[in-house]
Amino acid sequence: MKARAIRTRRLKKYKLTEADYQRLLETQGWACAICRGPPEAIDHDHHTGRVRGVLCTPCNQGIGHMFDEPKRLRAAADYLERATCK
Repeated sequence: MKARAIRTRRLKKYKLTEADYQRLLETQGWACAICRGPPEAIDHDHHTGRVRGVLCTPCNQGIGHMFDEPKRLRAAADYLERATCK
């Protein structure tokens, strides 16, 4: 029951119907749009409020910690590839 209440509140916050949410999940193959893990968080643009997709919690938080900035995310990926410890 608690999970359903959380989802209902989340859908209301982003102005999504249950049908909208299900369509979004279906178009993503029922998985996180980034890592293909379990989709748990509705991802949205913090400037416009528009929903982008559904992500797992770690992917959603990672984007948020990088301030939704593609340039910063690319720089982080470049850093990881350069700094790989072997």
